[in-house]
Amino acid sequence: MWKPRGRAMGTADLHRLGSPTSLLATAFLLSVVLDSAWLLTQEQQDLPAVKPDASLNVKFDPQTTKLTWDCKENTTYGECVLIHKEKGLIKKKVKQNDCQCTFPDCSLHGGVTLTVEVSTNRRRLSEMLVYTNPGKEGTAAENFSCVIYDADFMNCSWAKGRAAPDDVQYFLYVRSKKRIERECPRYLKDSGTHVGCHLRDLSGLTSYSYFLVNGTSQEAGIQFFDSVLLLKEIEQYNPPDNISVQCNASHCLIQWEKPRTRQARSNRELQYQLDIQRWRDTSSSRSQLIVVFGDSGNRYNFPKPGSKAKHTVKIRTADARKARWGAWSPPVEFGSEEPESSLVYIYVMVVLGTLVCGLTLGCLFKRFLKTHRLFPPVPQIKDKLNDNQQVDHEMLWEKFTHEAGKGDKEEVLTVETVSEAPAKL
Repeated sequence: MWKPRGRAMGTADLHRLGSPTSLLATAFLLSVVLDSAWLLTQEQQDLPAVKPDASLNVKFDPQTTKLTWDCKENTTYGECVLIHKEKGLIKKKVKQNDCQCTFPDCSLHGGVTLTVEVSTNRRRLSEMLVYTNPGKEGTAAENFSCVIYDADFMNCSWAKGRAAPDDVQYFLYVRSKKRIERECPRYLKDSGTHVGCHLRDLSGLTSYSYFLVNGTSQEAGIQFFDSVLLLKEIEQYNPPDNISVQCNASHCLIQWEKPRTRQARSNRELQYQLDIQRWRDTSSSRSQLIVVFGDSGNRYNFPKPGSKAKHTVKIRTADARKARWGAWSPPVEFGSEEPESSLVYIYVMVVLGTLVCGLTLGCLFKRFLKTHRLFPPVPQIKDKLNDNQQVDHEMLWEKFTHEAGKGDKEEVLTVETVSEAPAKL
């Protein structure tokens, strides 16, 4: 068999190829090669041809989250894809002969990548678009947060970007799921810069709402910050209403009513935390934090202690799936006085009472002795007439004792009155 050796072909080789057998083999090989080339050309003609200058001219509107492109041919299939850094792939099907798709609200300040792929009767086209946050890096609002309180009010706050110029001014826009957008009606300022917003009217806001904080400056472009918030997750619930406690010999039944919320909530969507502690004892060692879910009927049986001590209870509310607790309710007292304190109190009172009584009696006795010495008893005339005794017209003087040191005794004289006999006639 002939094999090329990597050298130039000479005259002897040409004489060998000129033989009839060699010519026939060469003709066969040429026919096979030409037939294969013709078939390959036919297959390439059957494949969809993509022109090098073909473009869909894809455009993205961040305000409406709508992706559009040019419609050049009838579309049989289409798909839009948004690649988000946190949520991953978000896909949307394209209707036939439609040249747009709208994505649900999502945060765009971190940038997203969008792709469009459409198929026509003749070819398939695809194009990619990278959307970035315009403006100088580090100028967007930071630490953005919102909270709903008292069911009807909402406060949002943010901080000035670390690289934002001094003349920056921020503005907040809130958009509902129905694409209804409104600007903040009342800003909170810090040195003239908007750093917060207070909303008194939450009507029109849906469960998911889109928040956008953009800014303006004469010195540099300001990047925007946006976020999609679930309103029930940012609502701070009020304490429950009408807390009552009823006690018997074995336990105390604590009951309450569901607080008012911005939107109607079922009992199972709420949870409660009870803080039960002894009366006048604020030490954490004796407090008891008890979590009760709303499907329990908004009640809790607290075992009554054997000492029947007096207790207080406070209750606060949170969402059942996210423990963002609201404010505590005012404390409600139940039970009797603490027996330990009562015994100590009684013991102290008895001791003090005994001391006071002893001192009082001592003072009175001492005063009585002094009074007896200074004011001795006065002698009195014995009234024999009133005592139904025999009248003898004698005056009796009581025996009087002088002060100590005086031994003189007073002589008592008895005076007797003798009446004269009547003269005889």
